[in-house]
Amino acid sequence: MLKPRVTSLSKSSFIRSLQCLKSLFLYKNYYQLRDKPSAQLLARFKQGNNFGKLAWQLFPNGIDLSPRSNFPSAIKKAAENTRKIIDNQQNTVIYEASFFPIPLLTILDILVKKDDVLLAYEVKSSFQISETYTYDAAFQYYTMTKAGYQPEQFFMVHLKDEIPLDESVPDDIQITDITDKVLELQDFVAEKVEIAISSFYDDTLLKIEQGEHCCSPYLCDFYGFCKKEKEKKERCLRQ
Repeated sequence: MLKPRVTSLSKSSFIRSLQCLKSLFLYKNYYQLRDKPSAQLLARFKQGNNFGKLAWQLFPNGIDLSPRSNFPSAIKKAAENTRKIIDNQQNTVIYEASFFPIPLLTILDILVKKDDVLLAYEVKSSFQISETYTYDAAFQYYTMTKAGYQPEQFFMVHLKDEIPLDESVPDDIQITDITDKVLELQDFVAEKVEIAISSFYDDTLLKIEQGEHCCSPYLCDFYGFCKKEKEKKERCLRQ
């Protein structure tokens, strides 16, 4: 039985599991086999990060609790700092609030505490709230609840229209309440979380063949690896 590289299930890993459990297995055990990210993808990531910082301007004077690294010790420390701030401050704003009820992990873009009420904000650099974004938010709500910090409301922070990210300003940002949708998905998330966690150790998932799921909702970063394996198999069958 293989031991996963990292045993936590983050929001990105959860979305990966919904697309393909083989991809999640490879990510946890054979991370080094990922395809090299394209320049276009790296540029999108940078734009998304910049938009996230732009959204902070809607909630000024917050505390940035971003983990200093991806190591479990750093994430655990960030989660402890998040807990201390929430428990000891009446009204506060936290950027990158971490919740780590092992093995679940979420780093929320913006958390607002007002008179003991927690309001969660997920930031997406898009003008549409896709089904994938809603699943992402539902997982975060689930994880925060497991950590003992159930949000009263959950919001999506996004663009009002198809505006180039490098030209967007705070006035172009819209906040949409998605609490009802998130609550409707909690049973679904609970079921899928168990399946995802069990896949960490399941090498039988390597038998999953390539298909349309490889490109939806995102191009899988193990696409090249799986393609090579498929070509090897086809060559062997022809011999």
